[in-house]
Amino acid sequence: MPGQAFGWVHVTVIAHLSDPHLDTSSGRLERLRRVVGEVEALEGVELMLVSGDLANHGSAEEYAQFFAVLPTSVPTLVVPGNHDHRESLRRYLPPGNSTKGLNAVVTVGGVTIIGLDTLIEGSDAGVLDAETLAFAERHIDAAPGLVLLAMHHPPVPVGHALMDQFGLGNPDDLAALVSRRDVVAACLTGHVHTALATTFAGRPLVGAPGIVSTMRLGSKTDPIADGNAVPGFALHHLGASGHLSTIFHYLSPE
Repeated sequence: MPGQAFGWVHVTVIAHLSDPHLDTSSGRLERLRRVVGEVEALEGVELMLVSGDLANHGSAEEYAQFFAVLPTSVPTLVVPGNHDHRESLRRYLPPGNSTKGLNAVVTVGGVTIIGLDTLIEGSDAGVLDAETLAFAERHIDAAPGLVLLAMHHPPVPVGHALMDQFGLGNPDDLAALVSRRDVVAACLTGHVHTALATTFAGRPLVGAPGIVSTMRLGSKTDPIADGNAVPGFALHHLGASGHLSTIFHYLSPE
């Protein structure tokens, strides 16, 4: 059966990728291809989540490259990041999203994953607009069980002087939404190109490593990211009790 069972208790398994920043070059594509190959080789993964910056310039060619690499054996949910372009990305997504933002929802293993659009076109920062907050509230209340909220921009500072200028601009709105609903088990993010583990509104908040690069420590900005660091992803295990365990997995050097 999909997922994993520990003592007959089902555990939902989600592979969480972020920030491939495809630019039609073969190097970035190969980094993503290797990570997707690792996900496909795992047993029990029920969903692959990609938390933004699928493309580097938001072009149709970059999205064609991205969607051609996705696994056929595992469904994928994506949310846009600050490098993405809504209308270019929308052409590659399943029909049915009538909202301006690219919000999405899927239920696997009894867990509802709600993807929230934090994109502000032309800005590196993010925001949850009123339409997106209403979308989240509606689907949280309709969920049959536990809920995970996925977005690109973290609603907390991460300790890097530059990146902390470009997080989620309205974290209090998200905190109010999360704190009022016990079914929200965690928030999942990307954007900062590094593994992230903290809490937000009393729930776990976990960010996936970057695929294209890894953020350098100590608020360094010259350059801010190491493109030679190996790519990685997060593997989330969510039990029926709401307990979330995450393994950060990094690929071996080629």
